[in-house]
Amino acid sequence: MSSSSSQNSIFRQQQSLYRSSHYMAKAKPPTFFTPPSPNALSFKGRKRRASEDEEMGIADVLYDHSHQTSSSSSTDNKKAMDTNSRITKRTRPSLKKQFSISKLLATLEKDKLIELINDLVAANPHLQSEIDAHLPSPTTHSVSQLISHLEFKLNNSYPLHRSGKGQDDYSFVRVKPCLMEVVNSLVDYADHFIAKNEHPTTLMSYLHFATCTAHRLPIWENDANNQIKRDLYQELVKRWLMVIGFAVADLEQGKIFGHQVVSEWAKQITMHATQVPASFSQVKSQFTKTLGCVIGMDQETSSEQCNST
Repeated sequence: MSSSSSQNSIFRQQQSLYRSSHYMAKAKPPTFFTPPSPNALSFKGRKRRASEDEEMGIADVLYDHSHQTSSSSSTDNKKAMDTNSRITKRTRPSLKKQFSISKLLATLEKDKLIELINDLVAANPHLQSEIDAHLPSPTTHSVSQLISHLEFKLNNSYPLHRSGKGQDDYSFVRVKPCLMEVVNSLVDYADHFIAKNEHPTTLMSYLHFATCTAHRLPIWENDANNQIKRDLYQELVKRWLMVIGFAVADLEQGKIFGHQVVSEWAKQITMHATQVPASFSQVKSQFTKTLGCVIGMDQETSSEQCNST
């Protein structure tokens, strides 16, 4: 009996210790349920098949290939853009060269165009003859328009003056460049028409226009400045005498000049001789001696005859 009671006593002691340790243990914090992801559910807890390993390997290869392809394509596109830009830059000068030269020349003013042609001829003298062959020959009408324009520039070049156009030395210095342009053009175009063997009627017509223009040139207070005008008269007189000689030569070769034409020449020469007798008296005398007979004009009655014509 004593042994069984002792066993029971030991059992009760162990049960009491178990209970005290169970109920006196620290409470654990509550845990929350986190649902697993679908991928975790599909792969967790099972082994991969050999086919899945193959698929993953193929996917990696495809990814690497697509990545390399995209990077290479972007590099190719960049190279193509660079090439296109270089091609564009190279073709721009060629486009400029292909632009019509007539379109470029059309934008130039007349003075700039003349300057351009003069520079080309100066740099390439062999172009002179070729340009001369293609240029239309000036006419008395076109030349008269040009000289009228130069005379207009001359009149506008005067400095401001209370009494209008000044005749002093200062005004002369200001207008001299335009004045010389008119004077030189009158003589140069006279030589041009003479060199082209124009008909005496054309030559007489131009010389009359040139001499009338010379009459309108200014007279300066300082007589030394008027030497330009006197020299111009002398140059024109030389060419009047030359043209009268051409007409006489044609008359001796059997060519006929109408009465009205010769009378007009006589009228013009007489007018110039009256305005500038010191210079044109020689022209009037030569004309009367050589061509006056065509209209029944002699030296003594030349002035009366021209005034009545």
